[in-house]
Amino acid sequence: MLVIIWLSPAASAVRDESEIKAAYLYNFTRFVAWDKSSDEVNSLLVCTLDAPVIRDALVPLIKGQSQGGRPMQLKGGRLSQMASCHVLFIGQSNHRNLPAVLKFAGAHQILTVSDIANFADLGGIIGLIKSGNVIRFEINLKAAQASGLRINSRLLDLSVRVLQ
Repeated sequence: MLVIIWLSPAASAVRDESEIKAAYLYNFTRFVAWDKSSDEVNSLLVCTLDAPVIRDALVPLIKGQSQGGRPMQLKGGRLSQMASCHVLFIGQSNHRNLPAVLKFAGAHQILTVSDIANFADLGGIIGLIKSGNVIRFEINLKAAQASGLRINSRLLDLSVRVLQ
């Protein structure tokens, strides 16, 4: 029930697993602070890497929205095109390339989110995990801090596990 209340801006549209994951991704932006200069980027850029279903589910959530006074935009593409991203959802097909993806993201202060198994244990910042019929998340706080990201304590409280 807490998950449904927490996802309330998107709750009416949530119908399947990809929409739930997209709603989490959208809401994570409310609880993370980036050190990227506002001169560098005028918008909050949410990106997907090999995750077209999640990208499609994000379109109606992000369209016309803003976070922290910056309009939200959505982008897909190759990793080399993701340096200006604030949030990156990493599709499961990137499991073999995960160390390189995480190194790139860390160097560019990108919040990494994925449903790859053991994502947070592997160095990702927020791992989406399925527990029965419920999607939950765990946070690798050490990886977030190493990337220069600050995660609000309310988000940490909602996670099922925080790696420190």
